Amino acid sequence: MVGLLLLTIAAICFANLILRNTLVISPAQPLAFTTEWHGDEGMGGNSTVDADVRQPLTWSCALRPRYQYPYCAYEIVFDGHSNRGLDLSKFQTITITLDYRGRADSFRVYLKNFDPHYSDPKNRETLKYNQIELPVRNGKAVIEAQLEDFKAADWWLQKSRLPYRLSHAQFDNIVSLEIDTGNSAQLGQHRFRVESIMLRGNIVPIEQWYLGILGCWIILICLFLISRILGLQRDLRRRRLLHAVAQGEAQLAQESARRDHLTGLYNRLGVTERYQQMLADGPGKPVAIMLIDLDHFKSINDRFGHVQGDDVLAAFAALLQHNVRETDLTGRWGGEEFLLIARVSDAHAAVELAEKLRMVIGSASFVHGRLTASFGVYFAETLPDKLGPAISRADRALYAAKEQGRDRVVLHEPAPDPAGPKRA
Repeated sequence: MVGLLLLTIAAICFANLILRNTLVISPAQPLAFTTEWHGDEGMGGNSTVDADVRQPLTWSCALRPRYQYPYCAYEIVFDGHSNRGLDLSKFQTITITLDYRGRADSFRVYLKNFDPHYSDPKNRETLKYNQIELPVRNGKAVIEAQLEDFKAADWWLQKSRLPYRLSHAQFDNIVSLEIDTGNSAQLGQHRFRVESIMLRGNIVPIEQWYLGILGCWIILICLFLISRILGLQRDLRRRRLLHAVAQGEAQLAQESARRDHLTGLYNRLGVTERYQQMLADGPGKPVAIMLIDLDHFKSINDRFGHVQGDDVLAAFAALLQHNVRETDLTGRWGGEEFLLIARVSDAHAAVELAEKLRMVIGSASFVHGRLTASFGVYFAETLPDKLGPAISRADRALYAAKEQGRDRVVLHEPAPDPAGPKRA
């Protein structure tokens, strides 16, 4: 026991040393890489780069005015164009030791990630461009940045048109690192000499390390107690205890699978199962099925970061639950889209409920400020046998609400009969 205590103290005191993970890129390091460079010729410009493969990480650039936004780039390629790069997802900081000569206030760094979900192995332009603009001055400087400050380049997102879930910065397969002249670079000569690029991080987050130590102690204590109990109790009592533990864990796992971890609302699986229970109880009286979309949510993430974006989603979910009945079914349908299924008397009451929620949301204060939402409402006289078609109708109404300017409620109207009314 004393040995375990000493080992625990050492694991806590020397956690940063034990978990430290460092990757260095420099001409003197054994990490294999190749280099490439180019000016803005591909954009119709005439800016050029002068570099020598025998002197890696040293180059000069001549910016010329033919292209509207002249630039030049120097790329460090890790994968040899095999699309199998470096996993940098465990690193937190990047430090560049740079000797710069020229007239610019900043330079740009791209970490290019390959992912088969959006990247074409034969087209390097489909790599995700994770970018950051860093300050620079004449002379030698050590420049440090957080990897969490990188974001997918706006021009690349517009060109790729990825779904929201793939639009964040990604570092799990970095195939190259590119250094470009920045937005403020003036025409003329710009000389770069990179002494080293160092990435630092922890193998696992320090919080997980401490939780792991705590978990090990909890496991050891539990094992000790269980061993004593097993020594005192008969086989039948042991089997009943283990069965009860397993049953409780299974129920907890089942409930966890039905819930969205961020908001605590039902996820799609939970909504579907709860809806089947409602059907089993009988169609009942009229029902409103609503899809609620937070307006311009992407701009919240872009401006304030994903942590505050998550806080907004959690606060919105709590506000929604607080303003509906316990018998109503609420869930997170995906991203910033939420679902509400509520019993109502008629279509007018369904719209009134949606308008009430819209005004509550608009008057509430969130961590970033104010928030609005768009509502797509589908009304049915009885609970539909299938949820999918009903949600599709609510989704069409939601689309109409967005098209009409957002921050509004639109009720789904059945399409008119193309045959027209029947004549006698």
